[in-house]
Amino acid sequence: MKKVFFCLAAIAMLAGCKDEKKADGPATTTIEDPKPPANLPYTVAYSSNFKIGNPEYCAMILKGSWKDWEMNQLDDMKSWVADTIVAMSSNNKITKGVDSLQAKWKRFRSDLVSVTDSIDAVISVRSVDKNEDWVLVWAREMSVNKAGKKDTVAVMETWRINKDGKADMVMQFDRATRKE
Repeated sequence: MKKVFFCLAAIAMLAGCKDEKKADGPATTTIEDPKPPANLPYTVAYSSNFKIGNPEYCAMILKGSWKDWEMNQLDDMKSWVADTIVAMSSNNKITKGVDSLQAKWKRFRSDLVSVTDSIDAVISVRSVDKNEDWVLVWAREMSVNKAGKKDTVAVMETWRINKDGKADMVMQFDRATRKE
């Protein structure tokens, strides 16, 4: 599973946009189909053929998963999460179903007095050969719990978007910021 995530992340970073100037207006973005890398040292289990995806999916994930979490407003999950979602946390725990995920997130969030999120990067990609949409998020979260303990965590999330435009899978990886 980790190899799939890292392949998704690597391909997403390679997928590029090219700005072109129109004579009569502002710059527009042209999306180029990435060319599959040649001579990969590993057989890629999921896909190595991605293109830039729907940017609206980025907005959906950042509002639902990040802004709503930060603001402690988790009641809107069913508008953007599929009933059948499977969530894999970095502690290897799996949560199935939107109701279970919402309850879990509310429990965790209720232990925090404040949360400040910082998004480092977000990208929507589409697997050409698998015909699936994904949103990749790199972020940092600073939180304070009820006991006053401050914590900072680096987070990477990979969200799969189903044919109905809802998130139906998330894989989350995090680690605490290293102390120097």
